[in-house]
Amino acid sequence: MRTLLFLALLLGGGYWYAERRGLALGYPPFLPVLYWNYTGEARYSLRVTGTQDAVKLRLEGELREGVLEVGLWAGERALFRRAFRGPFREELRYQVEPGLYEVRFRLVGAKGLVRYDWVATKFVP
Repeated sequence: MRTLLFLALLLGGGYWYAERRGLALGYPPFLPVLYWNYTGEARYSLRVTGTQDAVKLRLEGELREGVLEVGLWAGERALFRRAFRGPFREELRYQVEPGLYEVRFRLVGAKGLVRYDWVATKFVP
């Protein structure tokens, strides 16, 4: 009985916290991320080497509320940006020169599940 009461308090407290502060559970790119009323930004560095290279981003998920903005940055310059709402399944490729880039994921009021993956690869038109 105590275990059930403790579990109920834990779940109730988690729900209360998620509704008021926002919650993100998961670790991209290895695990899908569950968002609940989450607003925030994540930045990941990516080094590209070689010739005719590209950055490939794969996004899959469904947001019941909110928006996900994805961008590729070289320093302070945005190379591309894209916004997602509702269900989505996209593979984005952008041809780049060798160097250091940053992949940014920005979420505003997001509720849903998203799976991310990004990699530097050979560019195939």
